[in-house]
Amino acid sequence: MGDSGAINSKRLTRWQVQTFATLWGGYASYYLCRMNFSVAQPMILKDFPDWSSAEIGLIPTVYAFAYAIGQFVNGQLGEKFGARKMMTLAMSMAVITNLLFSQVSSLPLMLLLWAVNGYAQSAGWSLVIKTLTNWTTTRHRGLLVGLISTCYQVGNVASWLLAGYVAGTYGWRMAFMVPSIILAAMTVVLAVALRDDPRLVGFGRVRDDLGDDDSAHANTAAAIETEKLPFAETMRLVLSNKILWVLAIGYFCMNSVRYSFMNWAVTYMADFQGQAIKDSAFKAVALPLIGAIGAVSAGWMSDKLFHKRRAPLCAIMLFSLAVVCIGFILVPKGAVGIATAMLGLAGFLIYGPDMLMSGAATADVHPKAAAAATGFTMAMGNFGAMISGAGIGWLKDVTPTLTADLRSSLPAGVAAVFSEWTLIFILLAFLAILSAMLMVSIWNAKPKGAK
Repeated sequence: MGDSGAINSKRLTRWQVQTFATLWGGYASYYLCRMNFSVAQPMILKDFPDWSSAEIGLIPTVYAFAYAIGQFVNGQLGEKFGARKMMTLAMSMAVITNLLFSQVSSLPLMLLLWAVNGYAQSAGWSLVIKTLTNWTTTRHRGLLVGLISTCYQVGNVASWLLAGYVAGTYGWRMAFMVPSIILAAMTVVLAVALRDDPRLVGFGRVRDDLGDDDSAHANTAAAIETEKLPFAETMRLVLSNKILWVLAIGYFCMNSVRYSFMNWAVTYMADFQGQAIKDSAFKAVALPLIGAIGAVSAGWMSDKLFHKRRAPLCAIMLFSLAVVCIGFILVPKGAVGIATAMLGLAGFLIYGPDMLMSGAATADVHPKAAAAATGFTMAMGNFGAMISGAGIGWLKDVTPTLTADLRSSLPAGVAAVFSEWTLIFILLAFLAILSAMLMVSIWNAKPKGAK
């Protein structure tokens, strides 16, 4: 019995590592066919000079809208169909839309294709969180979600570096073609290696936040099906929870800040700091790269220092982020090193709350509907992300006109800080403060049902 138990334990550990690695690699690969647009964006504007920043900003805006709708829908569907089926289909759709995007020259077609890509990519993070919670306990949930969230920071880095090199060497269209080939290969790996629940490969139930019943020890697909809640009950659990609503509205504000940095960091480095596309993409990776450290640190701290409370750390980091956003206003043109360091600091302060609010906290709130709760929060967040596209583009376009009179009436040294980016950073600071205040309102929220 002892030897059998040890063997079974080692086998479970191997499956847990395999599941973690597959989810990590799969979701990181999503970003190759998502963040490539932000690198191509300045080059597309040069190819189509009649398009304004607001018009080109519509592309990530329709992406965010479709992504938001998809998060809500696919979060519910994920409770029924699981990650293996849904992510395989979604990744295949992302491959096709990126291949087609590389061939078109029409703004309406670009909008349509990137909207489809947004909907496809929405079938990702909520499924990752659901599957991860199925394979683990609540003991180190914050740390584990922090570790797995590095997939989208590393994916962001890889996407910018790959797209920056390919676009700078072969043109922006290849920045969509090459990543789609890599994502296609990863789709096959995920379809073969991933299982949604440990009971599908002969183990008992692993997670410890659902209570103890007969299905906890049954390892059949039929037993797993009995745990799945009806759609109406899932919706009731999600929409009736006040803490989840606060998280979702807070994430609306926070995600608008995150996506503003993600969508415009390369353009900021190219446009304001005067860097070439390759150099801009290379320096902008400080945002997600240092962000990965922020996410893991935040996960560990929320588990150990704040005793599984996620909101206090989110509030502290978001208030700090607001200060950094205001600090960007003081960074002069040509201060590339300072701007790069500021992007790294912003990343550290962005990705900690991002991971906690859209992963650990949503799973804490609704252990029986983790995918649906995460999908709902992500949906709200991506309605916020819509601001980061056309909204930021419009604000960048109109700022010089809006501030012309103000600059002329101020001392030269003060007027120098007013650029086309000034109002953008003020807006981002305001949104970060608003999100932080909402986190303060749920300061003592902790996981439900943990042993």
